[in-house]
Amino acid sequence: MPDEAGRVEILNIHTKKMKLAPDVDILEVAKKTHGFVGADLRGICQKAALQCVREKMDLFDMDDEVIDAEVLASMFVDDTHFAFAVGESNPASLRELSA
Repeated sequence: MPDEAGRVEILNIHTKKMKLAPDVDILEVAKKTHGFVGADLRGICQKAALQCVREKMDLFDMDDEVIDAEVLASMFVDDTHFAFAVGESNPASLRELSA
């Protein structure tokens, strides 16, 4: 199980290609994810990105082959997306305890 520094490193890997808002503090996310393993952290990043897309779905037509550049430019994964993802997640190391 990774320590805080390890979680920061894992989160940095999984967010490297994400467009993050300035309010995202990876160190804070790492502090809030004690007990999370690498797969859990990858899931957090994916959930945060999906939440961002869900919020913007009304701005684009799913039938179009191309999404407007202006819509894409407005899409940033922010701190609320990560807070949602962390809140929806159950770390692997604590699953046995909560069962």
